[in-house]
Parts: sequence; C-alpha cells; structure tokens
Amino acid sequence: MATQPEKPTPVSPGRLWAEQLAMGMGLFVALLIFMACFHPQLLSKGVTVLTTGYLPAYGWASAIGVFLHLVVHEIGALLAARKLKLPLQVRWFPLGANATATLEPQPRQVWRDAVVGFAGPLTGTFFSALLALIYVVTKARDPLHDGNPFFLGMACVGYFYNLVTLIPILELEGGWIAPAIAPQAWLFGLVACCLELTHGFNLALLGVVSFAIPRFILILRAHAPRADLECSTRQRWIVSIGYFVIVAALAWFGSSTFESLTVLVPEAMSD
Repeated sequence: MATQPEKPTPVSPGRLWAEQLAMGMGLFVALLIFMACFHPQLLSKGVTVLTTGYLPAYGWASAIGVFLHLVVHEIGALLAARKLKLPLQVRWFPLGANATATLEPQPRQVWRDAVVGFAGPLTGTFFSALLALIYVVTKARDPLHDGNPFFLGMACVGYFYNLVTLIPILELEGGWIAPAIAPQAWLFGLVACCLELTHGFNLALLGVVSFAIPRFILILRAHAPRADLECSTRQRWIVSIGYFVIVAALAWFGSSTFESLTVLVPEAMSD
C-alpha cells in the first residue's frame, strides 16, 4: 500500500518573524562590517545622521522638535485605529508603539494592519515636509541669508525617523505593512532600493533592505505564507507601490536634506 507524502508542518508566525529577524540582523551586521572596511567615511556619515548629528546647533528647541515628531507620528496611528473602530491602547513611546499596542491583541487582518501601519509614517512624512516648506518660506523672505536651518534640521530628523519605522520587522510599523506586499513588489522594490543605496548611502535604507531581503527569501522558499492573497488585487497594488514609494522618498529627502545641513548648520553653530 503506497504511503502518502507527509504534509509539511506549518511554521508559527512568531517563528517566521524570529527567522526573519535573525537573518536580517546577520545581513545588516555583515554589511556594516563591509562598509567599515571599505567605505568608512560613508558609514560614519550614516551614523551621524541617525544620532544627534547637528542638533546641538539649535539648543533645547531641537528636543522640542524631536518630541513633536514622536507625538505626530503616534497620533497618526491612533487616528487610523480610531477610524477603523479598533480599541485603542496608548503607549507614549516611539517607533510605532501605538500601532503595535492596538493591533497585537486583534485577530490578523492583513489590509487593516497595513492601513494602521501606514498611518504613522505618512503623518510623520507630511509633518516633515511641512517643516521643510517653512524653511523654504523663511529663506525666500530673507534672500541675504539661508533662512532658518532649524526647520530643515527638524525635517531631516523626521525623514530618517519615519524611514526607520518602515523597516519590515514586527514591533515596527513596517512589520504590519509587510504581509500585504506581493512577492513581485518585493523583488522590484528591493532592486530600486539597492540602486538608491548606490546613488547615495543611507543607513536607515540599508536597514530596510537588510530585513526585507530575508522576508522575500522566506516567501520564495514557501516558508512564509502568502498573506498578501488575503487582500484584493487593488489593495495589494496600493500597499506594494505605496510602501516602496514612501521608503524611496524618505531616503532621498533625508539624504539630500542632510547634505544641505552640512553647510547650513556650521553657520548656525557659529552664531
């Protein structure tokens, strides 16, 4: 009597996220070692962006600006959750804490999770763009000077902060968006992100790529379920395109804004 092949044992979602985290951390550390050996100046610049950088030029006002970024970002997630009539759980911590607190106890709904995951980064991105616009207006009103670099500096902080929250690991908002992204989008999106990294190094974007590649590999190996199939075709297009567009935009604006600050902030420090 012929025996039927055994069905593969399903892997728990928690274990899948743990595998992705372990693979991503290994890749990220390996790339950091490579950068430290062959491109130390680029790595140093990337670290400066993600630390206090030039914030001392603005004194205590910079602390207020960073705090506002955290609040605006988290309020976006809370408003989206309220719109979807989810029971809110407020945590006043950064990096998508309110999205995680609200969604974690709920049964998984891929599209809903993605909507809440997008809310904080999108709100934060609009706030950063508003700060950059204020800088442009102040510069236009005072052609003899370079405007008020404080607003540009705070916009730069916002770009990088919101990009970090889009790293596709659970507990960050990128982790709630990732299951709704189709495999084809991962492929083309990762290629685009890698091209962006060759054009201008960005440590936060490197983090996105490092943790997205394991996600793509796990899907190709059929080790991770095709959670995106729970969404309609239209929803998958919206999430897939929207995710990589906002990632690319934040990476580009963050890097270009930081390059401008290297000239503006030393002048502010000398005042």
